[in-house]
Amino acid sequence: MTFPKLGGLALLPVLFLAGCQSQVAEKPPKEPFLGPVPIAARTPVDKALECLAQSPEVKRSSKMYAVHVITDQTGRYSSDEAGNFLPRDSAGMMVSLLQKAGVKQVNRTNTAVPEWEIARAREQILGDGGNVVIGDESLPFRPLVKGTLRGSDYVIDGAITQLDFNSYSGGIEATVGGGGLGVRRFAVTAAVDIRVTDTKTTQIIAAKSYSKQAVGREVFASVFRFFSDELFDIKIGDKSQEGLQAAIRWVLADATYDIVKDLSGHNGACDRFLPQASQDDRAETAEAPTG
Repeated sequence: MTFPKLGGLALLPVLFLAGCQSQVAEKPPKEPFLGPVPIAARTPVDKALECLAQSPEVKRSSKMYAVHVITDQTGRYSSDEAGNFLPRDSAGMMVSLLQKAGVKQVNRTNTAVPEWEIARAREQILGDGGNVVIGDESLPFRPLVKGTLRGSDYVIDGAITQLDFNSYSGGIEATVGGGGLGVRRFAVTAAVDIRVTDTKTTQIIAAKSYSKQAVGREVFASVFRFFSDELFDIKIGDKSQEGLQAAIRWVLADATYDIVKDLSGHNGACDRFLPQASQDDRAETAEAPTG
């Protein structure tokens, strides 16, 4: 079988591609780009939470806390690549914040693995790498012991119920020759409703709404920079999820502080570690007439 002869010019692209493929294959991989180092997520309420964890009221408390779900009920969604503006379930944030506050917890947000293992233990096919001694018996499987699972005293759940863009605005703008320049300030407000239920009686023993306002500034047309004196330096629009989620974490930190302080009977000495504006707001709320 013979092939038609190709002219020199026709062979050049083939040889060029073959040479490129050979060079690419022989090149070592490029070093990955590394940004800032990971750090523990913190909020301006963390010092107050850590103060609670060291207080005698929290240390001697035997109450067990559980977090169920804290879902996004705002319905706010971007059809672009941003997707949801807010986390679909913020329960994990609340679990981490309760841990900082030093309280005891049981897992009620994801029990799939414990439930699977309990089912296998019931079938007597789950082991622990050796025999387990129960009384006078030595068992080759993990036994189910009555009363092993710890029940909760309080369960926390709730929902993100508010996300309002441009809740106030103001500034100046100018457009020349199709190009725009200006400064405009506005705010995004997010709010969470949190409730605490006594799991023995199902009585709701605490319920409160918390909101956080993040102030934005448009510095160029279609370029937004979000900022807060204490926490934020982010963008809004299609790129705003991370900052809004940080705002939700701060809101939940505030709620966690109030819940643990009130349920542990703390004297409020840790309030001094809260941001001054938070202290002023709590003092104003405490002095307000209840009717």
